[in-house]
Amino acid sequence: MKSKHIYLPLAIGMAAMGMWSCSSESDNPGKDPEGASNAIRFAANTELSRSGDITTNNLKEFNVYAYTGTDDVPVLFMDNVTVSKTSENTWTYSPLKYWPANEAVDFYAFAPKTWVGADGPLKPVAYDAYPGNEDIIYAVSPDLKGNTGAPNAQVVFNFRHALSKVTIKMSSSNTDLKVKVSNVMMVNIMSRGNFNFPHESTSETAAAENVGTWTDQNTPYGYLYHMAQDSTELITLTTTPIDIQASGAGMGMGKFVIPQTLTWRSNGTGNDTYISVMCCVYDAKSGDKLWPNANTPAENLPKGATFGDGLLKFPLSTTKFQAWQPGCHYTYNLVINSNEEMGSIEFGTPTVDTFIDVSTNYQ
Repeated sequence: MKSKHIYLPLAIGMAAMGMWSCSSESDNPGKDPEGASNAIRFAANTELSRSGDITTNNLKEFNVYAYTGTDDVPVLFMDNVTVSKTSENTWTYSPLKYWPANEAVDFYAFAPKTWVGADGPLKPVAYDAYPGNEDIIYAVSPDLKGNTGAPNAQVVFNFRHALSKVTIKMSSSNTDLKVKVSNVMMVNIMSRGNFNFPHESTSETAAAENVGTWTDQNTPYGYLYHMAQDSTELITLTTTPIDIQASGAGMGMGKFVIPQTLTWRSNGTGNDTYISVMCCVYDAKSGDKLWPNANTPAENLPKGATFGDGLLKFPLSTTKFQAWQPGCHYTYNLVINSNEEMGSIEFGTPTVDTFIDVSTNYQ
């Protein structure tokens, strides 16, 4: 499944290549009952993506569980074996395994090696995605048998991303304004869940039966992108959209999060999922503060705001989708300009000073 990049304008407005493998080690040094071509070897592909993601080029190692037997009674054949890339760009593991006679083998692979525990991939895998800075990938190559007639026959894994990725970009298209941002966070994001490996080959075109699924998403958290701790860390928006990057106490850049349903039912209360932005809006020429102001509703005035900021909420659910899918990269473009929420220009009852009569008589 190719990585998807989805760009969303939201209104305020928000706007592989294969690698071959080999090894010189064996379960039984000096013995090769089926010949060298019967050794199990691996190759790996991953989906191309952006900085911070696991790709074919930066994948250095992955781990493998393998099973013989039947679906009802699986027999462990490879127990969490680490397969590593050498300096010659070949893949190696130890001890070397050979294809079992007259049996098919189901292979499950993943990286990094820490996210699947000792129970292996046949049971739901509990995972905690907080704070969102780790990409995890998986692959399945089932029902394979050795091919002694093909030298260097390989198990070729096509890895898929198990998580969704969310990037936030911000700008202000109104050059008469100066917008200073102190805090950016995603709110009520489920951070834990169970990943279920598929049992069909991930090398095939993506379909329901060969894409991993998530269940029991739970434990809502706020994913912090940026938090200014002093005035030097405030972000001043420009007309060019910028990625909210690591600065202040924030983590910045895209977050790897558990795929989940997105909710927007009560305008940012209850269990609504949204982007929270704390900022101030100024007149670019005079420097006068325009928002928040005396007319700003209480719900837009966070208590204890260090810089006197107002609070804006942008729903993560959109008309295009109401859930994040695994392997998709979602980019939210937030464009902050003056609007009615920032205190529209209104006219009250006017008063006029009384003229002072000044008379001059010429004779």
